Amino acid sequence: MHLTRGQERLLVDGTAAQRKAMGILVAIGELYGARGLVRITSAHVAGASYKMIGDPGLDFIEDFARDARVTVPTTVNPLGTDLRQWKELGVPPEFAEKQARIARAYEGMGVRPVYSCTPYALGVRPALGEHVAWAESNATCFANSVLGARTNREGGPSALAAAVVGATPNYGLHLDAGRQPTHVLDVRTKVRGFGFSLLGLFAGKVLGDGLPFVRGLVGGEDDLKWFGAALASSGSVGMFHLERRTPEWRKARTRGLPTVRVTKADLDATKAAYTTADDADLIALGAPQLSAEELREIAAIVDRRAPRIPVWVFTSRAAREACPAAVATIERHGGRVLADTCLEVTLLEHRFSRVATPSGKGAYYLPSLCKQRVILEDIETLMERFA
Repeated sequence: MHLTRGQERLLVDGTAAQRKAMGILVAIGELYGARGLVRITSAHVAGASYKMIGDPGLDFIEDFARDARVTVPTTVNPLGTDLRQWKELGVPPEFAEKQARIARAYEGMGVRPVYSCTPYALGVRPALGEHVAWAESNATCFANSVLGARTNREGGPSALAAAVVGATPNYGLHLDAGRQPTHVLDVRTKVRGFGFSLLGLFAGKVLGDGLPFVRGLVGGEDDLKWFGAALASSGSVGMFHLERRTPEWRKARTRGLPTVRVTKADLDATKAAYTTADDADLIALGAPQLSAEELREIAAIVDRRAPRIPVWVFTSRAAREACPAAVATIERHGGRVLADTCLEVTLLEHRFSRVATPSGKGAYYLPSLCKQRVILEDIETLMERFA
């Protein structure tokens, strides 16, 4: 793999963190046949929840942070709890202390304290054709598809290494050839709201690591956020094209591709397949985190029909601070608005065993990561059911 003179110096004579970062990137590049590294304009790092990475991850991050500094704007994924509310949530003090150490280590490297799985909603919006190194499957899918930026599905260490070096291996979705579709997804039913999560779950399971060209679907940015998050959870999908909507759809070559047709029956069957409980202890919203607009919408729904079980809403710190009235409404009705953490990487299992959610990504991960049985359903229906 070709390296510039500057990159060669980092590999041989850089700090310990720079040498380690270059070693990670070179190993990945050689594994995937990259000819070299490509400069990036931002990075988004996964591996911030103590629940997910444990003591080995904490040790790695603190060791790396001793002399590592990021060289491009860098954000990081959600933490394992809201550090401002951990006592009220009943989180063990040892967990909270180690989670705080992870946050301090990242911030010491110059990472922005934006603990979110939706950096694209918080001012980090790479332009069409920009190369970035983003971990977190929904963020990757959104960046590639909706924004037209270029990133592979990075792992946490590789994204952090890229942030330190300012470059990432140039292969896969960074290349024109890697962004061509493998299937046509022909949507034969009207999809609204919650249906975008169901469609993503269905398509991801069918496509695996394919790249769909989607026809027959109309939606805004929040809709595509939910679609991409579910798509990238049930499948290893890093990008989709949406006819007449996403910025690169005209460049997609679809002739001769296999077609997957989606009907209402497919979406109904998907909902049934991911529903594993007949009652719930908690209604949970936000995998990915809710935008400010979505937070206000949920507050209005809760105010109209407050449920008898608590509602936990996961959002970014910025969205929470921008919507004090919505937060007050939800919490007045016994709910919680949690920032800097996300539904499937937080500590739920110490208090709950059955979660109701409209999130396709949440329904996919909650059984394995949080030991939850799940009711997957539209939010309005959930509010009526548990009123």
